Amino acid sequence: MKKLLSYLVLALVLMLGAGACKENLQERINREADCAWQLLRSGDDAEAMQTFLQMADDCHAKGDFDKEATALYCAAQIYLQQRDTAGMQKVLEKMEALAGAHPDGANVTYSYHSVLQTLYAIQFEENGDEENRDKMLVEGAVAINSLEKMSLEECNHHQINPVWNYYNMAVAYDMYFDPPVRDSIAYYLEKAREANRQDYTFAENVRLEGDISIGDEQAWLYYHDGAYRKAEEEMFRVLSLIDSVEIKTPNTVRTERSEAYAFLVELYSSTGRAEEALKYEQLKAQTDLDRLGVERNEAVHKVQAQYDVAKAEAKVARLRAALATSGGIILVLALTMLALFLWRKNRLEQQYSQAVEALVETDSAVKALTGTVPLEQANHIFSSALKPLSAVERKYILLFMSGKSTDEIADAMHVAPASVYTMKYRIKKKFPESFPLPF
Repeated sequence: MKKLLSYLVLALVLMLGAGACKENLQERINREADCAWQLLRSGDDAEAMQTFLQMADDCHAKGDFDKEATALYCAAQIYLQQRDTAGMQKVLEKMEALAGAHPDGANVTYSYHSVLQTLYAIQFEENGDEENRDKMLVEGAVAINSLEKMSLEECNHHQINPVWNYYNMAVAYDMYFDPPVRDSIAYYLEKAREANRQDYTFAENVRLEGDISIGDEQAWLYYHDGAYRKAEEEMFRVLSLIDSVEIKTPNTVRTERSEAYAFLVELYSSTGRAEEALKYEQLKAQTDLDRLGVERNEAVHKVQAQYDVAKAEAKVARLRAALATSGGIILVLALTMLALFLWRKNRLEQQYSQAVEALVETDSAVKALTGTVPLEQANHIFSSALKPLSAVERKYILLFMSGKSTDEIADAMHVAPASVYTMKYRIKKKFPESFPLPF
């Protein structure tokens, strides 16, 4: 009887001990989650990533596969920001095994295919292989299919905003196809609008920021359809929304506003409204300078601003020439403007060569990266653009010509590496398809 009682006491102690261990593990997971997000907000990405990976291991030990998937997803996104595809691959191996073991877990499947989609997007950006582009779109569709199986409560619990999945697909069909795939853009934008009407509680300004991005892409869709008045009205609505969130997210606002101004320059240039195009070209140049912190260097600011104004004035002259009256006057004016344009172009090239030299002399970061770039080769690239290049785009081209790494270029421009890849595609769209750009 005493032996039986001893066994019962021992079993009870073991059960209580196991419960305490499980409770302690849960408390550790909670602490790791809080710590990882705090590190991420403070900018310590490397430590945050390691904390997310440790959290994933602890969640796996506890059997909480939803949280494990979320932790792995967050670690993969940090690898993405660092452009560390090898690190992403290691995380993907864990996510693939997790998705294979839990095929019915919507969040597990969603997280895995979202990261896989991102990896294919990076590979497509790096080499332009259309097979990677198509795989990216397939993985995006699979991720959305898993996402649509989750309730609003689950999305809030896992801090997933479906708006961005739909929006990113719309942008992909716009940026990665020439001409853009209009029906797919419209379909995913409408899905993004539907998702944006839901009540997401895990972050401030979620709906407003979604509305800004959706409106921006909708303006481009109107533009592709030739509905220029609607495109203009939609982009002005977007600018109004941007103003309303400027205090809370100033850096994001500067980027969004710059893209809105770039759209208006494109719209007004293509519809012959030269004065408006010049106005927003100047606003965009100023916004880009503010966003990149280039205003601290007055010499660089002056060089780029003067060159932008000079080139914009040349664009105004060409647009006005196109609107001249018919008959013999047109021929005379056209020949006169052509001669003037060629003279101005030659003068601008000389001015730009001087500007580049001044920029290199006054900006140590640029001097270190672009000191060996041949000016004649740079001018050849600039003059081959089908659409006007902004000062920031020209500066990126010089940096690409330097042959330095993405991280070095990102440091020089005070942006994240992901922004360097985005700029590559914006520049590519302004050149002939077969033109040999320096990246």
